[in-house]
Amino acid sequence: MRPLIVFLILVSFCVPTAAQRKCGTYGALQQRIKDHPYLKQLLIDNENRILIGQRLHKFSSIAPEARSLVTIPVVVHVVLDNPNIVTDEQIISQLEVLNRDFCATNADTAQVPNVWKSIIGNAQIKFCLAQRTPDNKATNGILRIKTEAGKSFNIYENDLKYDDNGGSTAWDSKSYLNIWVTNMSNNVLGLATPPGNGYPTEEEGVVIQYTAFGTTGSAKGPYNLGRTATHEIGHYFGLRHTWADDDGGCTEDDGIDDTPLESNYTFGCPDFPKLDSCSPNPPGIMFMNYMDYSDDACMCLFTTFQVDRMRFVAEMVTQGLLTSKGCTPLTPLNNDIALVSISSPSGRIYSGLVQPAVILRNNGTVPLTSAYITYTLNGGPPISQQWSGNLSSAQQITVNLPVTTVKIGTYDLKIYTQLPNGVPDSDPTNDSLSNHFHYDAEISLPFTEGFENSSFPPAGWDIYNPDQYYTWERNSSIGNRSSASAMVNNYDYQTYGQIDDLITPVINPMGATSVLLTFDVAAAATNALSAGSQKWDTLKILVNREGTTAEEVVYTKWGRQLTTHAAALSTSFIPTPADWRRDTVDLTNVVRGSKFYLRFRNISNLQNNIYIDNVSVADKENNTFMQDPEVNASPNPTNGPVILTFNQNPDNLLQVSIYNSLGKLIISQSFNNNTNRNTNQAFDLTNQPDGAYFIKLIYRDKNRILKLIKIK
Repeated sequence: MRPLIVFLILVSFCVPTAAQRKCGTYGALQQRIKDHPYLKQLLIDNENRILIGQRLHKFSSIAPEARSLVTIPVVVHVVLDNPNIVTDEQIISQLEVLNRDFCATNADTAQVPNVWKSIIGNAQIKFCLAQRTPDNKATNGILRIKTEAGKSFNIYENDLKYDDNGGSTAWDSKSYLNIWVTNMSNNVLGLATPPGNGYPTEEEGVVIQYTAFGTTGSAKGPYNLGRTATHEIGHYFGLRHTWADDDGGCTEDDGIDDTPLESNYTFGCPDFPKLDSCSPNPPGIMFMNYMDYSDDACMCLFTTFQVDRMRFVAEMVTQGLLTSKGCTPLTPLNNDIALVSISSPSGRIYSGLVQPAVILRNNGTVPLTSAYITYTLNGGPPISQQWSGNLSSAQQITVNLPVTTVKIGTYDLKIYTQLPNGVPDSDPTNDSLSNHFHYDAEISLPFTEGFENSSFPPAGWDIYNPDQYYTWERNSSIGNRSSASAMVNNYDYQTYGQIDDLITPVINPMGATSVLLTFDVAAAATNALSAGSQKWDTLKILVNREGTTAEEVVYTKWGRQLTTHAAALSTSFIPTPADWRRDTVDLTNVVRGSKFYLRFRNISNLQNNIYIDNVSVADKENNTFMQDPEVNASPNPTNGPVILTFNQNPDNLLQVSIYNSLGKLIISQSFNNNTNRNTNQAFDLTNQPDGAYFIKLIYRDKNRILKLIKIK
């Protein structure tokens, strides 16, 4: 092996040519690195870790032939306008190919030239269609989702992998290998999104073009022997292309000692030996390796050291796949009651009267007619109820348990079941659930929070951080006319679509004729705001109202609507005083006099930081944070009209000028005649292009700058 220069990208995206293999992973990764430069170092670190691990694996005391056989559960998502065109038989044929190829039992290893027969690698990896779902229901491991006619998916978007976007949401990627079979655009045959490359865990897996999947049905030659999936799953387990993606330069290596140097990818079915500029002498390049681009009929081996690399990744990076129960079929049980979830209470509650509710499921084969359900609070005395009814197999029902009273505090709730149909439960592993809730003192209006206290979240506030990663935090050096604020570090947040909530205390608006929320916000992006297809960080505000389970969204902004800094930033955003904007939300018709709390929701999409400060909820007459201490521009953002509202008569004001982001003067108005001054001044930017503007107010003794955003 030549000296290794660490290569950043694992696989290559080649020039489109009809009837030639095309792998899309490189293109997707290149775009992600362009959008999020920090991924470059992440990929370097991941490659170095795998290189060290594969070499340790190579010199381990376990002989390759003594490796244990592992079986990985697979879920196949068929996402097509006619998903039935990919039959069960076709899916099974693909798994049969994988099981032969990854265990070196494929008959076409006979095609391997004698010089390389001794290094044919057996990964001892098999694949099965999942037999149980993540929530332990029986399945055949196949999902079919119908799309609109002619729908195709490209490598730069993730819609394929989410139900809400017309695709199919992944099963837990730590326990299942997700394979999406679909219609890919731009002649791409396959795409791998391996662990360790900065993809969200819910997007990890492989995507295969439906005409290159399996050996029958919709599969078409020369890619109808299932080797596209073998190739992409090789990438999933850390393999790179045999030509090392250096465009013929012979300067890079694939990190594998027993694969010859290769200048570029191979198409078709060459004759042996095939020589090139990197391997000019026999035996030449290993064009029959699964990680080249030859036709399916000419691919037939992984090497011994490629297997070392894959086994290291399987055992150390994706080890959850090896211990998953996804391949273990469910055993029918007669009397099996299961607790599916606790409907309530959870999180914050409004009242000291608590009535737990639980969803009960009959997992047994016989009707469920009775059971005991018990709960405890903080390990206290058990509160029990005997349930009776008639619940058929696989059906579920919500059961309300006895009411109890709690004081202000935090509680651990545990609920468990016993004696389904009067006999011991056949599967006690699903008989108990627990969660937490808390009952807090209420906050009256007016309510303000500037995050000046060092404790965070502030007293009575909560944080919802489901991935236990970046979330809301206190910034002790940045605020708007203050020394602190709350922020989310989206610049370093390495995932798409992750939700993090900052949750206020319960607010009682009793006696208020109107309820107004105001807060200061500062936000920036790493992509230019003109990038229309880009996903943006989003700030939402949701209201949870007493007496309802639904949340109502009262504020949603992203992209140019949200950002207060017009230019894209390649560094972490730190707002200046001019980067803050005050936003206002009228909650009167939403809360309707009921107790409520608010969720400030950050949805990360790898852009830049979001800050909030000076949160105020008050009756409009008492809302001291509603306006700037001196002047406020509204609406902001605007689609044209702008009104400057002065909180007192602007006696010292001489001139108001509005400039665009390039510093060009757009509007200017003098205020030399005291008798004509009003507390409101109107301007109109309707005929001006969208973007950032700056309002300069010139007083006798000072100047003041306000930032304004114009959007359609």
